[in-house]
Amino acid sequence: MPTGDYDAESIESKWQDHWVEAGTYAYDGDPDADPDTRYSIDTPPPTVSGGLHIGHLYGHTLQDFAARYHRMARSETFFPFGYDDNGIASERLTEQDLGIRHQEFTRREFQERCREVCREYENSFTRQMQSLAASVDWSRTYKTIEPRVQRISQLSFIDLYEKGREYRKRAPAIWCPDCETAISQVETESDHRHTTFNDIAFEVTGERDDFVVSTTRPELLPACVAVFVHPDDDRNADLVGETATVPLFDQEVPVLADERVDMETGSGIVMCCTFGDRTDIEWYQAHDLPLRLAIDESGTMTDLAGDLAG
Repeated sequence: MPTGDYDAESIESKWQDHWVEAGTYAYDGDPDADPDTRYSIDTPPPTVSGGLHIGHLYGHTLQDFAARYHRMARSETFFPFGYDDNGIASERLTEQDLGIRHQEFTRREFQERCREVCREYENSFTRQMQSLAASVDWSRTYKTIEPRVQRISQLSFIDLYEKGREYRKRAPAIWCPDCETAISQVETESDHRHTTFNDIAFEVTGERDDFVVSTTRPELLPACVAVFVHPDDDRNADLVGETATVPLFDQEVPVLADERVDMETGSGIVMCCTFGDRTDIEWYQAHDLPLRLAIDESGTMTDLAGDLAG
């Protein structure tokens, strides 16, 4: 029997390195092969926003099961590995790791710093995935920031444009004043916070008494373009069709009816401002309301706020 201690760490490392260097799991890519015999795993590349966690390793373990099964079933199996380093997450990681802000650099300078930071994390990703012994074709790794991938993305946009499915339009977007860019909904998180309902009195140009709007966003008063009540709200039905004056800023706005009003919240009367939330956007589009931008891209109040601008 073998004698001596078994050094699992060195033995594992030896064979893991051998499998990578020998291309044990490399994809041959025979162009004449029957497409039905190819099995391609379109792995979502992990985002370079920090270190890998157990969820990454768990997900790739399941993919590895599939890859090994289909190789044993004699399918040509394409199992690459990538790094998603082209996005806000990697930019924020760079700022946090280096203690910098992107505004301090030119675009090219900041991109280079992002690449430097991402390279360190990507090397760590590679070491961790290889220590997992994932049967990946390491000769076919890719980065979403590399020129080839950028070119593929550009060609996709050109294709959409030529098909008439891509256009440019001034429209509401989820905007981050800190990152200074639009962000996707998947990058946002919903949270419940304690806040304050502010009761604000609006004057009516007709003979009806003033009414109260309860809002958690009083800073949007200069952006108010309409007031809404529910069509089944008997308390406020006589307001519909009236014109109200916004306090402090004096713009006149119509009072309209819409079923999206929650009669049980606050006074049951809601102001529509461009834009406080998704419902504001829906009302703006459905009722063809004007646009008043009281907060700019930097998150500061515009001239519409009068003395409160800046």
